[in-house]
Amino acid sequence: MGCSGVKRLPASLGVAALLLGSSAQCAAACNDFSAERRAYFGDLHVHTRFSQDASWRMGNTRLGPDEAYQFARGHRIDLPPYDALGESLRSVQLQRPLDFLAVTDHAEALDAVRVCENPAYDGPGAWMCHSSPWTRMAMGLVGRYLPVDTLCGPGDVQCALAGAEVWSDIVLSAQQHNAPCDFSTFIGYEWSGLDGGANLHRNVIFRNSAVPAAPVSARDARTPEALWAALDEHCRDSIDGCEAVTIPHNANLSQGRMFSPMTTAGVRMTPALAAQRARYERLAELIQHKGDSECYGGVGAEDELCGFEKLPYSSFVQKYLPFLGEAPADDSRYLREALREGLRLQRELGENPFAIGFIGGTDSHVAAGGAVAEDNHPGHHGAQHISGTGAAAQLPDRVEQNPGGLAVLYAEENSRDALYRAMQRREAYATSGPRIQLRFFGGWNYEDDLCERVDLVAQGYANGVPMGGELRAADRNGRAPAFLLAAMADTGTASLPGGALQRLQVIKAWVDAEGESREEIHDVAGSVESGAQVDLKSCQPLARGYRKLCTVWRDPEFSPATSALYYARVVETPSCRWHRRICVANAVNCDDVEALPDGFKGCCDESVPDTVQERAWSSPIWYRPASSEETR
Repeated sequence: MGCSGVKRLPASLGVAALLLGSSAQCAAACNDFSAERRAYFGDLHVHTRFSQDASWRMGNTRLGPDEAYQFARGHRIDLPPYDALGESLRSVQLQRPLDFLAVTDHAEALDAVRVCENPAYDGPGAWMCHSSPWTRMAMGLVGRYLPVDTLCGPGDVQCALAGAEVWSDIVLSAQQHNAPCDFSTFIGYEWSGLDGGANLHRNVIFRNSAVPAAPVSARDARTPEALWAALDEHCRDSIDGCEAVTIPHNANLSQGRMFSPMTTAGVRMTPALAAQRARYERLAELIQHKGDSECYGGVGAEDELCGFEKLPYSSFVQKYLPFLGEAPADDSRYLREALREGLRLQRELGENPFAIGFIGGTDSHVAAGGAVAEDNHPGHHGAQHISGTGAAAQLPDRVEQNPGGLAVLYAEENSRDALYRAMQRREAYATSGPRIQLRFFGGWNYEDDLCERVDLVAQGYANGVPMGGELRAADRNGRAPAFLLAAMADTGTASLPGGALQRLQVIKAWVDAEGESREEIHDVAGSVESGAQVDLKSCQPLARGYRKLCTVWRDPEFSPATSALYYARVVETPSCRWHRRICVANAVNCDDVEALPDGFKGCCDESVPDTVQERAWSSPIWYRPASSEETR
């Protein structure tokens, strides 16, 4: 059961009244509390019909937060498209429920979407309530580039009450579905800021039920700096117990502006701003349905695994208005470069604003958080535009997109507070979908035979720090730090057995004495087999791989005077990508592409690989020397 005592009250009374007496009885510790912490799998990026680009009038999604939470717990949900009688032509269900979920609807048009849900509405801007590409674009511009009164009427009167009502519904739903020790919900939303078409979006996740009376949207705070200042003012400094993290996503679509040393206004970052940003941005979303943001590269690059799930465009402008030209391709749009830039800023400012851990998410726009299986991809955004004819027999999403990933948090128990503390200390990792178990510790005194010991995890905590942590000052004997890595393959489901592991890697980054950013990729366990890895005609895997990989690794080029960071990456053997599975199942023949139905032409797009290597990425561990030893 969820936390009881939550009642629906008039929106005019505000969120504070809604929450009175709602959470006091939910503070008891769980019976399965574990000091060694366990991995909890969830999704902190899910949209419902409350989001402008998903709403039933604009995007054909008819499900709200209640259905999103029910789906995460294993209930079946109906998906678009719908027939003439309004009956869904598809459905989807998780074979394995999630442990936690946040519904993160776009804050910028919550009020407008609610106004448009009324079919009788004929007030100002009613034309925008009818679905078409142009009205969807207009709705997205309301409050950013078009005056709010374009839809809401003079003084925003029409939308004010609607917005309060929607936020109340979002909070209420999260409260009602929160079930401590079994399933945790987080109150949240998406701040959808843009900078000249460059994506700056963040998901705002609150620690508990102490939340502001309204979300701070990009209409209220147009820059990330303004968002953090507003959260300080309206949450941290004014509401007892109110805390939040902001989680950036899709750095790959930011044209390098997501993690810039300059503010949005073009001013060099100050130590105070760096500290504020570091306090809010503990994590970043590395993988979701709009691509991977780890690193730049691909075949022929130093790190060929950086070619994983890359989009063919670098911003929303390039996607929707390609005739305007393409932004230069470089690594500034990716999280690995952000981590390296953080090391540089640490030396310059004394603060590291980019000390981020990693999580994954779906960014589902059909309320299907956690639906990441390659053999049952529902389509997280493109699914809204599937035609009714032959709905089951076509690609459910744009072929360049993917099913998304999962957020994994190491916590003592499944409760909001324990999971939020994991976010704060960055004891988190991202997966591209599989439920790979990954541990990563760093310390000075790990024994080489640690992988053979039953108390491996206890020793990891006792003699070092877990992923997300920081190692301070070198070992007195000048030894390099030791890193303990342990991974277990996903067991999988009845319809899709878990893939085998291929190799474990450590990625190291540092800034040398000349100020140059450097990186190295070390294969530390496993091996790469030669020959065919998967049968593309049947999608049967051919590589054997491993079910477990574990090692203790020491940096062979460690410099006690140089700051550095390390993170683990575990990679599966190749398997068929989601679109290839559908194409094989429907015997699609690419000899005559023009003869294929439009819904299957993506099967023949040679720019998209037929196979993927699923993976997981740990949050980094940072090494910082004593300040007097830092190489400058």
